[in-house]
Formats: sequence, structure tokens, C-alpha cells
Amino acid sequence: MNVYQVKNKLAVVTGGSSGIGLAIATELAKQGFSLLLVARNQQKLDDAAKQITVQYSTPVHTASVDVTDIEQVKSLADKVKEIGPCADLIVNSAGIVSGGFLLDTPLEEWDRLYQFNVRGLVSVLQSLLPDMQKQFYQDGQQRHIVNLASAAGYMNTRGMAPYGSTKAGVISLSESLAHELAEENIGITAVCPEFVKTPIGEKVTLFGRMDHPDIHKIIHKNFDKSTINVDQLAVKTLQAIAKNKLLVPMGKQAGFLYHLKRLLPKYTFNLINKSTGGKGNNHKNTLVKSNKGA
Repeated sequence: MNVYQVKNKLAVVTGGSSGIGLAIATELAKQGFSLLLVARNQQKLDDAAKQITVQYSTPVHTASVDVTDIEQVKSLADKVKEIGPCADLIVNSAGIVSGGFLLDTPLEEWDRLYQFNVRGLVSVLQSLLPDMQKQFYQDGQQRHIVNLASAAGYMNTRGMAPYGSTKAGVISLSESLAHELAEENIGITAVCPEFVKTPIGEKVTLFGRMDHPDIHKIIHKNFDKSTINVDQLAVKTLQAIAKNKLLVPMGKQAGFLYHLKRLLPKYTFNLINKSTGGKGNNHKNTLVKSNKGA
């Protein structure tokens, strides 16, 4: 899909009021996209819309929607129809993160992660995809979906099972969608960043053995030493859309670990296991100390 110097194209960006979502939305506005920013907090949405319109003369619409609320998400289709026939680009950036060993993480937290990171994404697509498909049979144009996954979807360590499994689900979902939607010329890209410094980095909830001052320090250090920032990620995301790339590691360390695991899976597993304390239960060693996904 052409994402450069476009006209009369609409991008719907969930999680668009801050962080990665806002950065991608801003880069899309730079290229001429009209925007529909989606998030829960209307004030943050208004601030984000103002920030973008100050820089670029493109229409920016907002919708205060909780992606875990199916009825609210259904209203997105009507909101889109007020703007145009369908979304030309969907960026599913809304999501949450937490850490904890399987036995330390309450089932309620597993549910919360899946509701935001998987079910919320699915409900957005179920709301907006029908009109994208219908419009294809009228104009034959290319359209695209971007799903924010994580390097944690393909490279995990202890304490990441709940979060990592949701992002692995996003990667798997994206691959299936690429097959399902190819005939309607809708491309799919799963973006898999390492730790990226965003407001979400200050809100990471940890459970059980992970909820330790040393682990919090490690997480903050990993966010601080990320090899990619949100603006760089946004630019690379547009490049990936233009090339219709299915899975894109974001950041040098995310890319290195992705290729290393494919080439040497057992070696990579042992390397990560050793770097995080092996079989010990030392709190300081329960989270990988090299960036690998947030």
C-alpha cells in the first residue's frame, strides 16, 4: 500500500492518544492521511489531535472508545462512515503490559491482558473489516492493517508468559489474516518492538516474584537503553507497510534475537536462560537484562 503523499485516505489508530500509536498517527498525518484517533481518555485524545493539527493540515477525528467494550467498538464502524466509506489503514496500537510468573499471575490479570491485547484488537477488526472488504469490490484499492505485537511474541524469558503469549497470539493472528485477506488486497504487518520508551513503561504492573525493586530497576533500564525511539519506529512502520512486510522486528536487539533464534534456536534458548539466572530464583535474575520486547 502506498503510504507516501496520499490524498483522501483514512487511518484509524487505536491507542492513538500517546506513545507508539500517536507517533505512527503523526507520521501518517505528515504523509497526508486523515486520522481517526481512538483511545479511552477524551482529554488525551483532544490533546493529541491538537498536537497533530498544529504540525499538519490534515483532518483529525477522535473517538473515545474502550477496545474491551464490544458495544463501544461496534460504534467505530458508524464513526468511520461519517468520515468516508471505510478505513484505508487500521493501526491496532492499543494494549497493556504486565509481568509475572505463571503461578504468580492471577487469572484476572491473564483475562485483562487478553481482553486488551487480543480480544480488543479482534473486535476492532470485526467492526471495521467488513466495510474495507466491501469497498475493495467497488474500487479495487490496496488497504492495510498494522498490529502492534512485540519481540516478546517470539522471544521470551521467565516472568513473561502472560504478556508474551498475548503478543504471540497477535503474531499468529496476523499471519492468518494475511492469508484470509490477500484476495481483497488487504496487507498485514505485525510490528514487533523491543523495549521502547513510552508512557506505558511507567505503568508496568508486576506480580509475585517479579514485583521486586531490582526487577523494576531492570525494566526501567531496558526502556532507557532501547535502540529505537517512537519516531524511528513510526518511520519504519510506514516503510514496512509500503513493502507489505508481514513481521517486522523493531530495534537492533529485537532484530538480532529474531534472526538468532531462527538460525540457532537451542543456543538462543540457553543464552537467554543463562543471562536470566538459569535455574536459580534470584530476584535480580528473573528478567532478561538485554532488551527483547515490551
